[in-house]
Amino acid sequence: MGFTGLTLLGSGYPMDYVTFKGRNKMYDALLAFLQSSEEKIVRTTEDAPPELAVGLRLPITSGDIAFLLEDLYKGKSVVSNLSSRILILRWRKPTKSTLVRIEAQKSSNVKLRDLVCMTREEAIRHQREVLQGDKTLEELYDADTIATVEAKLKEAETYESYR
Repeated sequence: MGFTGLTLLGSGYPMDYVTFKGRNKMYDALLAFLQSSEEKIVRTTEDAPPELAVGLRLPITSGDIAFLLEDLYKGKSVVSNLSSRILILRWRKPTKSTLVRIEAQKSSNVKLRDLVCMTREEAIRHQREVLQGDKTLEELYDADTIATVEAKLKEAETYESYR
């Protein structure tokens, strides 16, 4: 269930957010990167074979990605405020397993309130050093950046309750 709160030019008919923006391929690409990032997290946190992450599903839709990118982060990196080559990934390293299993189906427990927008270079560094590495957020980012991110994550948590 994605964000569908828009109406078409006051007509009263709801319009899908993703279609309205006309950026379907971009949102799908961001969702694909998020899925690969979540698969890497499962591979590094689970004591199981690497194929465990194959077929991992996400509880995030293209509409959710559109909301995060367009409305919450205004199309810019939360770290550098740049708007080129943006990706979406987790902010904090999970402290416990992110894998949810329901019979044969495997999914991640990622939520909107876990995700941030960064440039490609920032995202790859964040993934390598924080999500898969041993660095803390405080070692990599200044206090202002961390405070800004925490405020955005709190805002995402508020919106998440309406999903």
